[in-house]
Amino acid sequence: MRSDPDAKAEPLTGFNAPEAPPDLGKAADPLAPLVQRAAAGEREALASLLSLVGPSIVAAVRVVTGAEVDVEDASQEAMIAIADSVDRFRGQSTFLHYARRIAVRTALNLRRARRAKSRPLVALDAAPMGGPAPPPPGPSAEVERGEWLTVFQRLLDELPEGQAESLTYRVLFEYPLPVIARELRVPVNTVRSRIRLARDHLRQRILADPELLALIREPR
Repeated sequence: MRSDPDAKAEPLTGFNAPEAPPDLGKAADPLAPLVQRAAAGEREALASLLSLVGPSIVAAVRVVTGAEVDVEDASQEAMIAIADSVDRFRGQSTFLHYARRIAVRTALNLRRARRAKSRPLVALDAAPMGGPAPPPPGPSAEVERGEWLTVFQRLLDELPEGQAESLTYRVLFEYPLPVIARELRVPVNTVRSRIRLARDHLRQRILADPELLALIREPR
């Protein structure tokens, strides 16, 4: 049975999921003045802007990369990409969430690059997972959730960029579909389709891999 991407995502523990972007029709962007100055070439304004968004960027990068990529290096690359993109910001979301999207893409790309140089997923010391759903409760539930998250992050590397990005926002950040659509600037139906395809791929990937399938069915 196909999972419904409209159903509420179960939260994964071990990180603080960023808040969903606000509706700009209801709230102004508090960073707008700094963004305008930074886009005009004011170095001090750019430094202040990056300092303000920095903690949220590091948190987003840590959620996506896990232990596969050095968080400090990945965050630095994300900050450079954000600085280079300030003048392309069009105000369709808050600048913080524009920056976070750049950080998520940077982190996903770094994971893919790192994985391309490493051994295949089946050879990794993976832990049990069942897609984005949480593991059964138990005395070591928090540890198991963290392990499942690690394997889920690794499986993300196999997805096309649009699917990986949509599923990341849905499962790791727990954004509702309309928010993801606004964040990625695509129709809600496109997001729904990407998430369904991503979940189908992950399910088939697990069912086709005896090692991963054994990890799912056999408790540790």
